[in-house]
Amino acid sequence: MTASVIRTGRLTLRPPVPDDLDRCAELLGDYEVAKMLSRVPYPYDLEQGRQYLERSAARWEAVETADELGFHVDHEGELIGGLGFKKLQETPEIGYWLGRPYWGRGFMSEALTAAIGWVFENTAHDLLACEAMMENPASIKVMEKAGFRPVGEVGCASVSRGETLPAIRSEMTRTDFMRGL
Repeated sequence: MTASVIRTGRLTLRPPVPDDLDRCAELLGDYEVAKMLSRVPYPYDLEQGRQYLERSAARWEAVETADELGFHVDHEGELIGGLGFKKLQETPEIGYWLGRPYWGRGFMSEALTAAIGWVFENTAHDLLACEAMMENPASIKVMEKAGFRPVGEVGCASVSRGETLPAIRSEMTRTDFMRGL
């Protein structure tokens, strides 16, 4: 795998760094953002955030064996969100988040498409999965716009809520992605 920095028309996707902590705390400390994510606590925990950023940065040092890889999304030099692939040694699952001030502007659709292209270009995976809580129509729309197809309903554990919520699981093949280009 190569090309850990991806540039689109408006965005830069780059590996997370420990210096992102304050900005992550600001954006992920918003309950409206955190409640739609599986692994982010509310209130945001600075120590857990610091540890996560350190692990995320370290994974880029051994990309071929990493179980997950994350990107932070910058717009005009400022962190606005993130996305990442987990289960990279199995069927990768992509997850994403965007700070509330940036919702509704097409940023995540742009970032997601670029990240999907990166994983298909830099790995041998032929299938990607994605999940979004049913009560998050904006996230479901982002998945659909990127070309994911719903394959079923699943439960999505939410750390911030302390419960499992209904979600849609969607998948995309390499062939589907290439057709959509």
